[in-house]
Amino acid sequence: MRHRAWLLAAVLLLGLAAWLMSRGDVEATSPKKPRVEFPRGPREPEFERSLRRRTLPPPPVLDPSAEPRPRRDPLLTALPTDKATSAVVFEASAIKESPAGKLWLDCMLAKLEMDSFDELEDEFGIDVREDIDRIAATSGPLVVVSGQFPSARFDSLRRSRRAYGARGTLFEEEEGRSPAFGRWGDGLLLVGDAEAVEAAIDRLEDKVAPAPPVIPEWASYGDAYGVLSADDVAELLEGSQPDIAERLRGAVSQVELHVDASEDVAIVADVTGPMAADVDDLGKTLGTALSLARLKAQSDGEEQLVELLDLARVSPRKGRFSMDLALPLPMIQEAMGRCVERRRDGGAPDGEQ
Repeated sequence: MRHRAWLLAAVLLLGLAAWLMSRGDVEATSPKKPRVEFPRGPREPEFERSLRRRTLPPPPVLDPSAEPRPRRDPLLTALPTDKATSAVVFEASAIKESPAGKLWLDCMLAKLEMDSFDELEDEFGIDVREDIDRIAATSGPLVVVSGQFPSARFDSLRRSRRAYGARGTLFEEEEGRSPAFGRWGDGLLLVGDAEAVEAAIDRLEDKVAPAPPVIPEWASYGDAYGVLSADDVAELLEGSQPDIAERLRGAVSQVELHVDASEDVAIVADVTGPMAADVDDLGKTLGTALSLARLKAQSDGEEQLVELLDLARVSPRKGRFSMDLALPLPMIQEAMGRCVERRRDGGAPDGEQ
């Protein structure tokens, strides 16, 4: 099972400049000064938030002379440690409170053919709006949800239940055809294949050798944050931007991602790779594409987009580069408008729009 929907949204930034150059005409947006704050480092509330979340004891120290290790964030610890894995964490508060997040929730309800999330609370005892703190999705068969779930119940799923580890429980179909649901303590829900859920519990309970999390704890800032592997980014760009996809595979090892979604969506991507010259060349290509995209937006009279592209930049940093991009809310509204309208129209199929 591959979770690609979130990844497609997350890596949009890497193909945005070339996409803007080739897209068709769109309705011009009304002039409006963009409200953009690029997340280039943790702010004091985010730093304090990260410290509060480190509730998992440090892993056992086998060498008495070794320095003690700090406490850990359970959600980050549960994620796979393979550096070839992509993982992105979404802060639930940002999803609930930001304009783009509310649009996404409307789309989610439309796809689930639900009027509200009350149905999930009635059936599973989970209040989506209050109980969930974060959602972490990976490019492998695992999604991790953190929060407080003392009233969660899964009896209506009609699945077998079995204990795993000291604090884990798995709910799965006997033939294993559907994703397994896991619960660890009262604070984590895990969804994926049974092997991936068991591996996450093993990491949480130190049944495997400790390894650095794929998302470092110091990098857990922004409304969404994470890391994307070059292969996953390139795979999604192959159809529309094959040249950029090929260069990504050869030049990039990982993309660190941070997103602010308070109004217009601001994205910072730090791109690293094994060969400094290749990374520098890719950064120059993307910088040129951004400049051309701004010229096209200016000729099309898209004033808001011009202002946002004025803020976009590629900043080289000795064998790596940082890329800033902003997506205007009207562009996001247009992209998500179809599913929102379908919900408001009573769930009409796509072909009846």
